[in-house]
Amino acid sequence: MRFLAFLSAVLVLAAAPVRAAEIVPDALAAVQAEVAGRCKTAVYGEDFADTVDFNNDRLPDAIFNLGAVNCDGVPGGLCGEVGCPHEFYIQVAEGGYFLAANADLYGYDMKKRFGNMVLELKANAASCGRDDDEYCTMTIRVRNARFETISKK
Repeated sequence: MRFLAFLSAVLVLAAAPVRAAEIVPDALAAVQAEVAGRCKTAVYGEDFADTVDFNNDRLPDAIFNLGAVNCDGVPGGLCGEVGCPHEFYIQVAEGGYFLAANADLYGYDMKKRFGNMVLELKANAASCGRDDDEYCTMTIRVRNARFETISKK
C-alpha cells in the first residue's frame, strides 16, 4: 500500500508547484543515520547501496535497499508485508543529494531502453490493481526528479 501512496504522491508532486527539497551532502550517511534510529545494531549487506545514474543526467545517483540491513540480528528486519523499503536519492550539480522517492519493493533492476536507463521495479500485485501472488513489474523512467510510469504488468 505504501507503494501506491508513493505513486499517488509522485502524480500529485508532478502537478504541484515545485518546492525545495532538503539537500544532504552524503546520501549514504543520511540513510545510515535513519537506520541507526530504527536499529540498535545494524549490519549492512553488500546490496544495501547502489550508485547509478537512474535519471540520465550524467551524475551518479544512489539507491538504498533497506532490506539488505540486518537490524538487531534480524535479516531484512526493516521489511514489511509488501516488500522492503528502497530510497532513491538524486545527486544535484551543486553538490549533495535529495530524497526523490521511496517505495516498498521486492527488488529492482536497471535496464537500458532507447539509450536511457529505466528502473524495473518488482512491487506488490496491488500496485498493478491485482490481488494475486505474482509481482507487479513496473517500468519507470526518471526525468530530472520526475518518476514516470512507462508500463505495468
